[in-house]
Amino acid sequence: MLFNSYQYFIFFAFVVGAFYAVPHRFRWMLLLGASYFYYMMWDPRYGLLILTSTAVVYVTALLMHDKPVGRKKLWVVVSMLVNFGILVAFKYFNFINNSLKDLFAVFGANYSVPALSIVMPVGISFYTFMALSYTIDVYRGTRQPERHFGIFALFVSFFPVLLSGPIERSTTLLPQFYREVEYDYDRFTNGLKLMAWGFFQKLVIADHINLYVNQVYNRPEFFTGVPILMAIYLFAIQVYCDFSGYTDMAIGAAQVLGYRLMPNFRRPFFALTLAEMWRRWHMTLISWLRDYLYIPLGGNRVPKWRNYFNILVVFTLSGLWHGAQWTFVLWGSLNGLIMVLSNITRRPRAWVQNSVFGGLGRVPAAAYFTIAAALAAAAVLPGLAGITAGSGVKTAAVASGAAAFAFGVMKARDGVIGKFLHSTRKLWMMFVTFNLFAFCGVFFRARDVKQGWYMITHSIGGNAMAVFLAQDMVQFFLILLLVVLLFVIHYIQETRGSIREIIKALPAWLRWTLYVCLCTGILMLGVRGSGQFIYFRF
Repeated sequence: MLFNSYQYFIFFAFVVGAFYAVPHRFRWMLLLGASYFYYMMWDPRYGLLILTSTAVVYVTALLMHDKPVGRKKLWVVVSMLVNFGILVAFKYFNFINNSLKDLFAVFGANYSVPALSIVMPVGISFYTFMALSYTIDVYRGTRQPERHFGIFALFVSFFPVLLSGPIERSTTLLPQFYREVEYDYDRFTNGLKLMAWGFFQKLVIADHINLYVNQVYNRPEFFTGVPILMAIYLFAIQVYCDFSGYTDMAIGAAQVLGYRLMPNFRRPFFALTLAEMWRRWHMTLISWLRDYLYIPLGGNRVPKWRNYFNILVVFTLSGLWHGAQWTFVLWGSLNGLIMVLSNITRRPRAWVQNSVFGGLGRVPAAAYFTIAAALAAAAVLPGLAGITAGSGVKTAAVASGAAAFAFGVMKARDGVIGKFLHSTRKLWMMFVTFNLFAFCGVFFRARDVKQGWYMITHSIGGNAMAVFLAQDMVQFFLILLLVVLLFVIHYIQETRGSIREIIKALPAWLRWTLYVCLCTGILMLGVRGSGQFIYFRF
């Protein structure tokens, strides 16, 4: 039962209606039953699996409470072994088994351990991390063990976050289930608006981009240059809209019911560095890895070489968390490696940027006008003298002269050139960061490492018009228009705050016009037969 299905609409409407109809003391039962029903709609056996994980974590937390450190360590190890054991068996066993088979084959040795014929339960990585964070919090003493098994089971299985997060913490979500929720019009409608925006991101933006991306990734050997480059860029935006769309649906659904979930994205494509990008992308996973892996390893309180090692470990495991394939391991490792190299080269990169952009700001206006005049003369005089010059040379001279003239005009106006160069520097850093993220993301999407390497090495050059070989012109320009719309909305949010609050302040006629346009866009432009969310695989 996907969020983007009619069955979910019916399910959610029933749950919301029943939730506000029953007394507070019965609501946890309703939500727990609804959550297990929702999960078991995928496969009834999933209910037994999540119940086992929940029971083990619940019991071990009670057994370690107020016990000596040695006893607490014993029970936390039991809890982690059982939960990681389930995760490894269902998600990683065949990956490890196949890797060992390949390794033995290299040495000509026989390896006959059979693969397991099992399907990985959806959402297992998410609810396992939620359960384990609770175990570790109880062990550390940052929270008391939950005595109410039903409430705790609801925390682990709460249906908005069950399949793809956000990865909630027991310290923030569990106490909310005890709080009596009353109907609030503003909160209720804000949740519905966020859900609608999530549907638009998924059904309209992500799924339209997917039509192009699939064409290229399914047969990259038929393409070279610009079509591959566009697929690399568009996939980064697709996976964002797909996952952010799910997250907005989840947060909005919880908000309709009166619960607040943790934010998971904060306009990551406006990040100036890859480290900042990861502080804005899948924020609940990154904060989980920071609190329960990076900091226990020593974080940044250790020698630099050890800190770099910690970063590589965290991001490599982050890649493995996403999927049991070497492509995901490589994707995570590349992100970690780039962040380490970024830390190492921070000072020389800052010096180069300050020299270039600072130097441009110190050039007198008269010098820019002189350069513009010289370039204009270089473009015109050869033709007057009967000397033939290539059109490319003339075009470059004219464009450079126009740019120099514009710089001179801005320099002549006090303070304008400084603001322009500051904005240009930020745009350059955003562009570089996006490229690093997008090219690493090739291995997130590629079938195997060989295909990923082919796409990276064949992404430059080629005929720009070849993009239409993968998609018809109207469809391709619709995709570009949707991407521009996304970035405009993100820019408004980045500079002016919550767009829902901005819309709320508009006149009623304009506000409702925007709502109708959003819903019409979903109904008219939404891709029919929309597939499941990308992160359901994890």
